Amino acid sequence: MNETETISRGGLQTWLLDRIAFYLDKPAEGIDPAVELARYGVDSVYAISIISDIEDHLQVEVDVVEARRRGTVDALTDYLLELVR
Repeated sequence: MNETETISRGGLQTWLLDRIAFYLDKPAEGIDPAVELARYGVDSVYAISIISDIEDHLQVEVDVVEARRRGTVDALTDYLLELVR
């Protein structure tokens, strides 16, 4: 991402779902953004990998503890939008 790109909530959420699906080796369509990620098996190892991907993609520093508190894709998307705006 660069400064001239606008980040939409839908676009960011789709990207997040794709990354989570990649780590879980399941289709993104099978992940409900309102369901706790822990229910899908996202553990601390997956979470750190996903957060690293987020930092690379958005070029922001993510507070790991704060990100982990956001237990759903919906909540994590909202947190990340706060960071980039």
